[in-house]
Amino acid sequence: MRNLRKHQQGHAAILFAMMIPALFGIFALASDGARAIQTKARIEDASEVAALAISAHNDPDQPDNGSYTPSTRNRQIVVDYVNAYISDIDAVTDIKVAKRRCELISGCVAGLYKGDARYLEHEIDVTTRQNSWFPGNEAIEGMGETFSTRGKSLARKYQSEAVDVMFAADFSGSMLDTWSGSSNPKYIDLIEIIRNISVELQKFNDLPENRDKSTMGISAFSTFTNSFTSDTGIQCSLSQGVNSKNKPGNWFRPVKPANTVANIWNEKTEDYCKSGAYAGFHDVNLTSNFNSLNGQVGSFYAGGGTASYQALIRGAQLLDRGRNSRRLLIVLSDGMDNDRNLANGLVSNGMCREIQAGLESDRTPDGRPIAAKMAVIGFDYDPFANKALKDCVGEKNVYKAEDADEVEDIILELINEEVGHLK
Repeated sequence: MRNLRKHQQGHAAILFAMMIPALFGIFALASDGARAIQTKARIEDASEVAALAISAHNDPDQPDNGSYTPSTRNRQIVVDYVNAYISDIDAVTDIKVAKRRCELISGCVAGLYKGDARYLEHEIDVTTRQNSWFPGNEAIEGMGETFSTRGKSLARKYQSEAVDVMFAADFSGSMLDTWSGSSNPKYIDLIEIIRNISVELQKFNDLPENRDKSTMGISAFSTFTNSFTSDTGIQCSLSQGVNSKNKPGNWFRPVKPANTVANIWNEKTEDYCKSGAYAGFHDVNLTSNFNSLNGQVGSFYAGGGTASYQALIRGAQLLDRGRNSRRLLIVLSDGMDNDRNLANGLVSNGMCREIQAGLESDRTPDGRPIAAKMAVIGFDYDPFANKALKDCVGEKNVYKAEDADEVEDIILELINEEVGHLK
C-alpha cells in the first residue's frame, strides 16, 4: 500500500500543471467576456440616449429617405454619447443612422388613417472596438487582440400635425379699455397676440418635413360678426340668430335657440344683415398667408356689444372649410354676453355639441379623420363665471389670463399639446 502511494506522488502536481492553461483561458474569457457583456449593456444605453438626442435635434442635413449614412452632426452625437457611457473603448468603428419620414414607415401610414399622430423614426446602429486584457495565444484561449460590441436603438419623434386655428375674437366696446396685463387697450394687445401666434405657426410651416401647412383665421365679433352673405356676397353685420319661423331674429320674433342651433351650418343670406350695427372689423378666412392676415387684423377697431355665439357659429362655418386633421376654435373675450339667457339657451339646446360634431364629421382630402377642439380664454375676467361658455367647451378648456404673454402661452399649448414627444 505504501508503494502504491509512493508511485502516485506528484500526479496531482502534474495534473494541476496541465490544467493551468485551461484555467487561465477560462479566467481570460471570464474577464474579457464580462467586459464584453458590460460594454454591450452600456452601448445599448448609449445608443438609446443618442437616438433620443438625434430625434430631438432632427438635423436637417440627415437624409430622410432611410439611408444609413449619418450626417456629420449625428455622427458626432453618437460618438459623444458612446464615449460618455463607455470609458475604455479603443474606437467607434461603425455608425449607422437612418431617418425615415412617415411615408416610408408602413405602420405610420396605416396609423394616419386611424387618427394616429404622424412621426419620424431614427434608427441608430453603432459598433465599438476594445483591446482585450487577455488576448490569449497558441496555448491559452482568449478573446483575441480586440473584440467588437454592437448596439442598436430606435426612437420616434411625433411630429406636429398641421392645425387650422379659428379665433372667435372679441372686438366689443369693452376691449377699448386698458387692463391689468398692460397699459394698452385690450384690443391692441389682442391684435399683437394674433400676430405673435402667426409667427409661431410660420415656424412650423417653414420646417422642411412638414408637408401640410397650418392656417389661421378670425371671426371677430361684437353684437354681430361682419361677414359675407352666402347669396349676394355683400359684407355686412350678419346675425346667426334664427326665430321661430326660421327667419332672421328681430324685435318682433326674437331669436329661438333651438331653431338657431338647427341652422348652424346654413351660411346666412342678405336677409340676416343688420343695418346700423358696428363693423370696425371683418371675417378673415383660414389662410397660411399670415402677412395678409396681420395686415387686415391690424386695422381692426373695437366697438359695440358682446354676443360670442355669433362668432362661435360663424367661426365654425369658416373653420369647416379647413383641410387639416386638427381644428381649433378659440374664443378670446373679456366679458359676458349681453344676453345671457340667450347664450345659456343656445348652449343648453346643443349649439356646442353640434359645432363639435360638425367639425369632426368629415375627413381630410387624403382621408384622415379630423379632431376638433374648442376653448375659451378670458381677458382679465373670470371666464369660469360665464356659465354658457364654460358649459360650451367644458371647464377643463376654460382659461383665465392676466397678461398677453399668458394668453399666448395658453394658445401655443393648445396648438402643440399633442406633438413633439419621443418614444
